[in-house]
Amino acid sequence: MNKIIQDKFIPQQLLYFIAGRRCCQQFPCTFRSSEHEAFDNCARSLGLRSQIVNTNGNSCVKIYKQACRHYLEEPKMLTMSSAATMNMFTMLGRKSFMGKEDLELSADVVSLKASASDMPSLHLPLPAIRPPNPRFWTEAQRTFLTTFPGHQLRSEIMWPLYANRVVILNADLSWDKALFLPLLILDDCQTKKSNAKIMCIESHAILATYNSQRMAEFFGEQLGETVGIQLPHFSAVSSSSFIIFSTAQYFLRSLASQKFRNISHLVVNDVHLHDPHTDLLLSEIRFALNSHPNLRVVLLSQMSCAKKFTDFFGEGTEINKMEQQEVGPRISYLNDLHSCIALAGIHKGPDIYKEIPESFRTQSQRNEQMDKCLQAYGEMGTDAAIRPFLYAVNYDLVPVNYRHSQNGKTAVHFASELNKASHLRLLLFMGADPYIVDLYQQNAISLAALNGNHECIDVLNNYSLHGYVVKSAKPDFVDYDLIIDIMYLLRTKPEYPKGNILIILPSYYHLVKLNYMILSHCLTGSLQECSIFLLHENMRKEYIDALVSASDDTVKVVLTTDIIESLHLKVRFKYEIDTACRLNHIYDSTSYSAEDRYEWVGKDCLQRRELILDLEGGDAQCFRLINKEAFEELGETSQPRLQTMPLDKICLTVKVLSPNMVISEYLGLSISPPPLINVHHAVQFLKKIDVLDEAEDVTWLGCRLADIPVPCQFGRMLIFGILLRCLDPVLTIVSSLSTADPLGIPFNEDVDRLWDKFTIYIQNRIKGERARLADNQFSDHFIFVRLFQEWQSRLQNKMPQLHLTDEYDFVLNGLMEQLSFTRAELVNSLRASNLVHSRGKLSMQCLNQMSGNWHMVKAALTGGMYPNICAVDAGKHCLKSAFSGSVHLHPNTVLRDFLEPLNTSALNFRTPWIVCSKQKNHIIYATMVVPLAVALFAGPPRIRLSQICDTQILTADRSVNIFIDEWIWMVVSKPNVEMIMRTRQYFFRMYHELVKNCDKQEMWRNEAAQSCQYTALTEALSTILESEESSVGFPKPPPISYLPSTQLPALYLLNVNANFSWSREIEENQGLLQSSQQQFNSHFIERQFFLLYAEGECEEFHKKSTPAFIESVLGKFARPIESPNRHIFVILYRKDPEVMLSISRAKTINGVFTLKEYFRNSVPVYEILEACVSLNVNVPVFDGRLMSCLIDKRVGNLIMDLFAFRHHWIHKR
Repeated sequence: MNKIIQDKFIPQQLLYFIAGRRCCQQFPCTFRSSEHEAFDNCARSLGLRSQIVNTNGNSCVKIYKQACRHYLEEPKMLTMSSAATMNMFTMLGRKSFMGKEDLELSADVVSLKASASDMPSLHLPLPAIRPPNPRFWTEAQRTFLTTFPGHQLRSEIMWPLYANRVVILNADLSWDKALFLPLLILDDCQTKKSNAKIMCIESHAILATYNSQRMAEFFGEQLGETVGIQLPHFSAVSSSSFIIFSTAQYFLRSLASQKFRNISHLVVNDVHLHDPHTDLLLSEIRFALNSHPNLRVVLLSQMSCAKKFTDFFGEGTEINKMEQQEVGPRISYLNDLHSCIALAGIHKGPDIYKEIPESFRTQSQRNEQMDKCLQAYGEMGTDAAIRPFLYAVNYDLVPVNYRHSQNGKTAVHFASELNKASHLRLLLFMGADPYIVDLYQQNAISLAALNGNHECIDVLNNYSLHGYVVKSAKPDFVDYDLIIDIMYLLRTKPEYPKGNILIILPSYYHLVKLNYMILSHCLTGSLQECSIFLLHENMRKEYIDALVSASDDTVKVVLTTDIIESLHLKVRFKYEIDTACRLNHIYDSTSYSAEDRYEWVGKDCLQRRELILDLEGGDAQCFRLINKEAFEELGETSQPRLQTMPLDKICLTVKVLSPNMVISEYLGLSISPPPLINVHHAVQFLKKIDVLDEAEDVTWLGCRLADIPVPCQFGRMLIFGILLRCLDPVLTIVSSLSTADPLGIPFNEDVDRLWDKFTIYIQNRIKGERARLADNQFSDHFIFVRLFQEWQSRLQNKMPQLHLTDEYDFVLNGLMEQLSFTRAELVNSLRASNLVHSRGKLSMQCLNQMSGNWHMVKAALTGGMYPNICAVDAGKHCLKSAFSGSVHLHPNTVLRDFLEPLNTSALNFRTPWIVCSKQKNHIIYATMVVPLAVALFAGPPRIRLSQICDTQILTADRSVNIFIDEWIWMVVSKPNVEMIMRTRQYFFRMYHELVKNCDKQEMWRNEAAQSCQYTALTEALSTILESEESSVGFPKPPPISYLPSTQLPALYLLNVNANFSWSREIEENQGLLQSSQQQFNSHFIERQFFLLYAEGECEEFHKKSTPAFIESVLGKFARPIESPNRHIFVILYRKDPEVMLSISRAKTINGVFTLKEYFRNSVPVYEILEACVSLNVNVPVFDGRLMSCLIDKRVGNLIMDLFAFRHHWIHKR
């Protein structure tokens, strides 16, 4: 038998491997050690490489092809410093360090497996089911009910509900089904005196909050009476509650212990959106119908055909009220928009920054390198000559329209001039613009014609007829400039009547950025009568309340994500600007990682958005930022997220729901079954990070992570932050990784049209800011901590000022508002999971005693981000990863500079180990860690003795191999390995105690023995890691402090938009309107500008300025000329150096003359003088002789534009 295996089976398996697509394969550990040598010999004869690795203590054979980049050809050395060795030896020498018994280095460690009964239960407080109390509708309630479009069809809706257990109601958003159906069912149960307990399930917490509040207002009650709500950190349910709102995710979690008891009707909203947790809930409902025959299920949908759902349940009926509109809104596609805007002749005022000298972009090494690339291509014109430029565009964020610093030519110019049609076609497809002119006023078309290059002329003619992939034709980028142009079209052209505007964007970051752009145009007077509102998935209810309660005498501009498809608002929209794209988190099975990808939505989604427009008020119009041809190629429906997203948290949820069912089998029976390979990868990943054990059962760690609303890997990072007592910075890092990065290096397409010629300069400045924050710590995660703490310190527990500085400052405040919200949610979740206590060793104060030690935070990252660990192979000049065959450092990371090869970057690296966050094969965020941290914290909680073996090379100190897992391989001296393994065992014993017993408060009291051992261990680890980091050359990091009493501001965006809304303008002008008896006409507003001299900074001036001072300096001049149609602006001016500090609106509010600050920055006077010369405006004199003086309107408007459109990275010195 042995001979057959060695002579036939092993060669056959290796030949199959060679013919396959894998670069490496691990053969199972069922082979005896005698076969390992046969594998090795056979692999060498076939030109393969082999390695004996250890997986969970069992030896396996891993075979590699020559091109495999996973393969660690030699182990990484782990040499401990003398100080670290001494500290570790001292720690282990304490006899009672971890109890009286002396732990042995063995595989017999207590099991981490948890049973279903150990799972923390989430109990929905549902009292016994009973008939609702009889009630009589008031006249107002009856009137409200008649406003529902389906009120006349109530019998047609209720009859199928009694004839079938499952009913699917298809109707558009105007039906307000989430309110109408529960009220209809409750009314029917009251009439028939039948039992009622109606659960209403929403996809997002904000929808459950909004709809429950509206329904409680209908009854004239508070939440918790007839209408209740149950969310993770908010509950309002009583024995008199008959309608209870919750989310699919929370309800699923409660089903683990409660199932469907005490529920008569289950109303699930928006099933057509295929929210992942809603899809899982449908599976649970299908199982429950077998054991709960009286349960009635109502699925609310907005799709034309519900056969998919009736087929899934095998029963039920459909009530279809989706009606085809006879007359829909006018729809304009991208093809028509550009020509329409060009013909409209929109005037936005002078482009004061348009003629800025371009010396900025020629003062960096990166510009010199790109100039050489273009010059070499222009001289040779070969395929090899253009490759460096294409590499820089694809991998280093260089604009494809990069212009040579000396002659202004782009790659398209050179390709047209050299008659390289294939190169020209490729560049145009990548988004190059052939209409850019060089310093000789030639573009690509004129150059091709001048040289008689007919093939290139044909390519360019085809481009002009059909277009290629231009900026606004990709789902990857939002064309903000085009949206602003459409806003000007709607607000300044008489052919477009006044009406509310809905702008649908792919993500929260886009909302905040566009918010600033619109606000700056409004404050400069170009766009009037606008009030801006924001809607998104993670908003607080105050954002919706502000929109709903806003008066009708203002044009509402609502910036929203796709949450608008589920929100029924009493706001009539006349215009809709739809970017037609969505940000999806996509799992890529080839690279074993996820990526954020912008994709076009399906046709069904666009049609639902179209129905939001109000057609009764006249000619509604929808602007879709997508080509008509691309629209025709869209799928009829969007792909369910369950089929594309990372499945780690979904798999954990499934296992909590059905502990006795295989995860792949469960998901295969769902309504949107994901690809089997994605499920397999997710399960293997969860096993690797100890969320599931080898039998696919939930471990104690999985029990604790089930209720933390982040991916399992981030949750594990929080656990390590708790263990190492550095929770606060880890919270910041996890929250930052869950939101948009304010310091992400932008693509050329992300930069506004006004500044895109300075893309290289802007990228360099942001890269420099990242380097400043990283402070030579070789860590992008350190940037998150520094940025958040600098922002925190700057605010000093106050709300950010409501004036505007620049776009970056505004976006930073908006993103930090979201980050603070995420942090608060995580802390609440950790408290609910008993991982954070109010007192004792698990209190927030104790858990942050090491938060100022960056080396401890790095240790938490190492353990938490495992297995996302890469190793630098200095010999091959590449990075190696356990999963991806080809891994690269993204230009975003501080570990490399632009256009810098890895072998150059690696010269500065302190260690070969990197923990990272990847998107596909690109490392976006990375942190270098010492080998000791990898040995102590990476890998599974248990390392068996078989994973430690002698090296084949005989040395004096008897070095041994450590296999942390099947990929991480180190060589350590024999004395050190014993100390390292014992320290590791102590740590993971503490890890096990935490995840198993964190709910036992008495174990974690300050005086408890377990707590004292915990403290001693973390203090010793801190000393050891600090010594180790110092020995390898990491500089001492700047202090990062924990601020225990910080109250972070909320609702910044809501407050700043309210401060500058048109409703506020009308409210503040009421006094003037009554006193002057003038009619307020916003289209004929005159502006007067005063220059006010100040000696100090802006903050100092406003602190010292009393109403009496303002009245004495400005009031006597401004009051006589102030009116609703004449606005007075005050420009604050300072000498030495000569700068303009701020622009404020001077106005009388409640009889008091006050200054309302619009913009605050530092604009040098010489910039104003240069702008006056370039725009042929009389140059003013700023001499500071008068305390205040009136200046020319044109100069005042120019200064306001300089403040409003100032760019942070270009103008900040």
